[in-house]
Amino acid sequence: MRVLATLLATVALPLFPVAAIAAGSHGHGKHEHGATTSGEAGDPARVTRTVTIRMSEYAFDTQSLAFKAGETVKFIVINNGKLKHELTVGTAEEQKAHRAAMQSMSDMNHDEHSHDMPANAIHVNPGETRELVWHFTKAGSLQFACNYPGHSDLGMEGSISVK
Repeated sequence: MRVLATLLATVALPLFPVAAIAAGSHGHGKHEHGATTSGEAGDPARVTRTVTIRMSEYAFDTQSLAFKAGETVKFIVINNGKLKHELTVGTAEEQKAHRAAMQSMSDMNHDEHSHDMPANAIHVNPGETRELVWHFTKAGSLQFACNYPGHSDLGMEGSISVK
């Protein structure tokens, strides 16, 4: 993989950063072992808090969340809509990169089987409930969003404060 990253570093790739390709995330901001700059995949046995988020067409039922650095949170994500949506937790830069990767796919067949999913994102089909366990490793300002083309632009995003 490092040879591929070195080779790709010599070629201009306007959409995907080389580090993200080397990590196998298609520009989603993922680093080695499922970590991102916003945290890392959490251990379900270490969950300290559970948060339920309901989604429908172009809306989440909450607009802001607050956590403590070091918390491991289980997000229970319920899609009450008629369209497939996703929940991605990350920095503004990670959201932008993930959104660009999603936009580059020509159809709406975005799921874990159609491309490499970052550890900080899950797709949720209509009527489905899914879980995402995330460990917030440091303080900062983050976002949660649905990065299907146009969805965040229509309001499917919110803020996360980690103190």
